[in-house]
Amino acid sequence: MTHATSLRRSFAARACALAAALALAGACTAAPAASWPSVALPSGAKPFQIGEQLSVGGFPMRLQGFVTNTAPLETADWFRRSLGQPLVEDVVQDKLVLGQARGDYYVSVMLEALPNGRAGTHGTVTVSDLKTAYDRRDATRAVNERLLARLPYGTRLVNQMTSTERGKATAYVLAENGQSLQLNRDYVVEKLQAEGYVLEREARADTAQASALPATLAAGRTLFFKGKNKEAMAVIRPAIKEGYTSIVIQTTNLVEAIK
Repeated sequence: MTHATSLRRSFAARACALAAALALAGACTAAPAASWPSVALPSGAKPFQIGEQLSVGGFPMRLQGFVTNTAPLETADWFRRSLGQPLVEDVVQDKLVLGQARGDYYVSVMLEALPNGRAGTHGTVTVSDLKTAYDRRDATRAVNERLLARLPYGTRLVNQMTSTERGKATAYVLAENGQSLQLNRDYVVEKLQAEGYVLEREARADTAQASALPATLAAGRTLFFKGKNKEAMAVIRPAIKEGYTSIVIQTTNLVEAIK
């Protein structure tokens, strides 16, 4: 597996961090823009795409990943000079985020060191369409209500995102509630089966594996579903907050099948 591929596969976790970074945009205003702005990359940076279309928390986004041979501090200095002022800086999940409003859009650059002590930086440039997110807020609220309908009453939606790539539409939901793992498991199975998904298998850590895992992971379970031109996976485990359960549901559909 190439480094770029491994980064692409982790887009869900990175997009959740980017959603948190969007809170920076609330303090920034500027004149309207006519089209999606572009962001230059440092000389020698190796770019790669992260999804063709992406929406996180109702914000339409365009993402581009990149890898540089320069250290994060040096890379950050380059972006500070390139982006200019005003520029908002913050740290989100141990990643440096540079943010800037550009008309109806918000540009953010997320930077972190390469793993395993390797020299260099990998990052993500995100352009978010704030105006469209605002205009579609009622539709987003309706989508969130449908997503929560798959889960027991009292569930809180932590984050949701959708992406379209290579003819597949993927939806990702992270939620939590104060119900038991078993109740959440049964509820998810019932609701997904009503949507045409069939539970194919359920995986849990065996005794040997569980002893080496944190308690929140050791007690978790993963459910795999299949349907016509679609599939789903649900991960249900104890949340970090005591007495709560964390639920992740990911569904993938062929784009042609849902038109």
